[in-house]
Amino acid sequence: MTTFDIAENFMDADVIHCTEMQNMNEGDEWNFDDTVPNEPIAAEGSQKQAKWSQLPTVPLELVYSFLSRSDQSHMAQVCRKWSDGYNSPSVWKTFKFHLPETEFSTEIYPEIKSARKYGAMFRHVEIVCSRISPTMSDIAWRQLKVFLHILTNKSQLMSVKFRNLGSYLHQLDTMNYDDIFRNIANFLESQQFLKKVEFHDCNFRFQESVELFKAMSEKSRESLTHLVFRGFVDDESVNLEQNRVAAESLPKLISERLSNLKILETDHSSFFDNMFSRHPNTTDMLRNSQLHSLSKVILHCEGFKQQRYRGLTPTIWRCLRQVCPELVVELYFLPGSQPRREIEFFVLPDMPITLLDFRLDRLHASSTMDINILFNHLLACRINNHLVAFYLVWMRSIPDLASALLPFLRACPKLKCLQMFTHHPVNDIEDILRSWLETRPESLEEVLISISNVRNEDDYMSLTTLADEYVPLLQVLGLNIFLIIDSNWR
Repeated sequence: MTTFDIAENFMDADVIHCTEMQNMNEGDEWNFDDTVPNEPIAAEGSQKQAKWSQLPTVPLELVYSFLSRSDQSHMAQVCRKWSDGYNSPSVWKTFKFHLPETEFSTEIYPEIKSARKYGAMFRHVEIVCSRISPTMSDIAWRQLKVFLHILTNKSQLMSVKFRNLGSYLHQLDTMNYDDIFRNIANFLESQQFLKKVEFHDCNFRFQESVELFKAMSEKSRESLTHLVFRGFVDDESVNLEQNRVAAESLPKLISERLSNLKILETDHSSFFDNMFSRHPNTTDMLRNSQLHSLSKVILHCEGFKQQRYRGLTPTIWRCLRQVCPELVVELYFLPGSQPRREIEFFVLPDMPITLLDFRLDRLHASSTMDINILFNHLLACRINNHLVAFYLVWMRSIPDLASALLPFLRACPKLKCLQMFTHHPVNDIEDILRSWLETRPESLEEVLISISNVRNEDDYMSLTTLADEYVPLLQVLGLNIFLIIDSNWR
């Protein structure tokens, strides 16, 4: 949708072409009455009159919000009122800075010019690094440094996101890398009102990650409510001797500086391991901490990517639940080469897991683990008492799904949503559907079962017949259920 298409929707008028808009001056008046479209307004008369340049502020700002920066710039050239709208804080509240991939005709990157003029209006900034060729490495470094300097001196942000900096930063020589790191730290330390800070695939060294945490919580410790650490740390650096002091100081920093933190999203990395487990007396430290507001931990586990993980103990989880009575955990689990050992390591008693996303997909088809091992471990850890949403990808055949799944579901008193993606052959689907028809699970509201790799017509027709027979009846009972069959026999 173009600038003028959007403008048309808001003003309920016929299309006015770009050339007409550009030629329009403030004296050109247009009639928006549907009975006489696009006719000049008579000097006298009581018909409703308006000018394009008098589009009210709220819809004008809304139009701007749908456009790219390039289209916004073009729209600002239409008339003075629209130019004033382009300069309004709502247009510059959110800003995305891309490290340059290609050379520009001007020495100063266009987004740098925007930041210099409008940086004081920024409230939410995302810094994105796309693929950068070695020839552009030096240019990108200089532009990023200037942008960070502008933010440090002009902006007071509510949120900032760093994405994919890791591969680029590690191309730099030591001097330039240290320079960029120091500029990032100085910027974070300058901010007083940050509510949300995100790092995605930045891969700092462990000691540097602790320094960045200190910087972001220096002046914003009262306002920080949401932290995202995904690919924040290069785990290869964690066991270096110079990181020992930083690792031991991290739990105390977390407990003292995050009094209003509500959401922590992180991968199960060395940084997360050390957030709660390296203090000499972890349980006492947690009991005396300021973490009372923490209500959600979103944890991403990708198996034993590094053998040095220590892991949190059931005692630590139990203590966290005492300190943070509203705490829930959302666990996204992608097993590695040892799924059984990894489940026992990452899923522990007293973890209040309300959402579990477990994916044993085709990449792990060679891994041997019976689905009953998963269900039995969840029951042993009492995860079933908290579970509200369960997303299961199990791309292996399940000889007896009903006897594995139904007892587990009966033991989940709070489960509302079940989504299961599996591989044909799957037996006992009819037994599951019949069981729900006879006794609908009280808490269960939504079910999606997707069966892929159905290889012959008879199996496909049998499954579609089951769907046609049972799904409407279960929906009448209030269970919003979908059965999806993906065939490749045709």
